[in-house]
Amino acid sequence: MTDRLALLHEFATQLNPVSRAWLQLADRILGSLEISNSAGWALVHLSRLGEGARQGDLARAIGITEASLVRTVQQLERDGLVERRADEDDRRAHRLHLTETGKALARKADKRLVDLRAELLDGIPDADIDAAVRLFGTVAGRAADMRGRA
Repeated sequence: MTDRLALLHEFATQLNPVSRAWLQLADRILGSLEISNSAGWALVHLSRLGEGARQGDLARAIGITEASLVRTVQQLERDGLVERRADEDDRRAHRLHLTETGKALARKADKRLVDLRAELLDGIPDADIDAAVRLFGTVAGRAADMRGRA
């Protein structure tokens, strides 16, 4: 195998384990907040999307289907962390709003994720992180293009 082929193979081989390790650590952190991992991710992403996000937008941000999100949203509502309100422009749709308790928990979860990233990437030069971000963006864009052609 040439050096380039070996490098490409090693890159591809590392993607899944690194992603899985990151998600396992993040899930453990979110689980420590005494809510389910799915609820934790929903709170974090809803906070990032802003007030009144549509349920479909939240599902896409998390990377799941709308149907998969329904139970989590119901749980968040029951726990007093989220309110679902009818969309004024489309009564069939709902917009999600964090309650004050939900906002506080989302901030706490996000802070823990910030700390996790800082610890995992401690000592790695910014230039290396920047290069990795550019690389992942390029690969994600090409993969999306290739899926569109399939």
